Amino acid sequence: MMKRFFYFLLFPLCIALVACSDSDDYNADTAKSPYKPLVEGVRKVAQVKTTNTVDGRDYSWVHNFEYDAQGRIKEINSAIQHHYKSEEFGVERWYLCNIRSKANYYFKGNKLEVDYRVEREYPEYPDWNSVDSGSNYGTFNDDGVLEDFASIDFVYSATSLQSAYLDGGVSYEFSRSRGNITGFVKYFAPSDTVIKDRRGNYTYRATQNNTNFDFAAYFGYWEVEQNIYVNRSPYYAAYQLGAFGMLGAISPNLPDGQLKRDSKGELVLDEYGQTIKEYGEWKFDGSGYPLWFVDASGRKTEIKYVEQ
Repeated sequence: MMKRFFYFLLFPLCIALVACSDSDDYNADTAKSPYKPLVEGVRKVAQVKTTNTVDGRDYSWVHNFEYDAQGRIKEINSAIQHHYKSEEFGVERWYLCNIRSKANYYFKGNKLEVDYRVEREYPEYPDWNSVDSGSNYGTFNDDGVLEDFASIDFVYSATSLQSAYLDGGVSYEFSRSRGNITGFVKYFAPSDTVIKDRRGNYTYRATQNNTNFDFAAYFGYWEVEQNIYVNRSPYYAAYQLGAFGMLGAISPNLPDGQLKRDSKGELVLDEYGQTIKEYGEWKFDGSGYPLWFVDASGRKTEIKYVEQ
């Protein structure tokens, strides 16, 4: 009886050891993958920090990046200051929410695994505090781009993302200009009803993007990644895919502006019935690398680089 009791104690421990053995044996610097990040002739971004103030409330999103010896993203650590809106009993109140997240990338042949952990802290209401963790998986094709990830399938022309299909009948088609994604149309099958039309919504500078990071993907111009549960908006995302070229070639130019829309997402027209374009402002260092970008709404993104 004692031997059987010892066996049942030991068995779960063995399962735990086996379950984590893949991670224990993984070596990021030597792991093979068809995915090849953009590293030649560019600088690697070490951090992006986005800040904004809305109705007197300060928001911030800080994402720190670590890379392996092959220049692939290895780990993202994020610290976010958010505000949660409550309308309990018909009274609108806002509560501070501090979010910390960590994501690890594992390249295993043509497979990609991303493990994440997200902690949410509400200083005023500790009972609301939560921890969310899990893993998402994808498959690279021979061109080194993701043909599927989580519940999304991707379609390319060479390495140029053309469309994406989600479980449940939602799909995206992307529009481009000179290699830059300028917008998308979001459909719902089977009637191909248009849910959202953002064709031609975004514009780009003539300035080349001389970093390894696609800022347009980070700003949410593609939207498709927001359909992954843990990446509910571009700035709150626990991890990035398109920004590091996993969803196709990085945009060759820096984003510049977009069509003006109201709070409901409807286009704002001028007195002649024409659309209005709003532009942001970039600042560069003496070598021509972007230091920060302020979009038309006043939201600012600062960039730091891996030391050379």
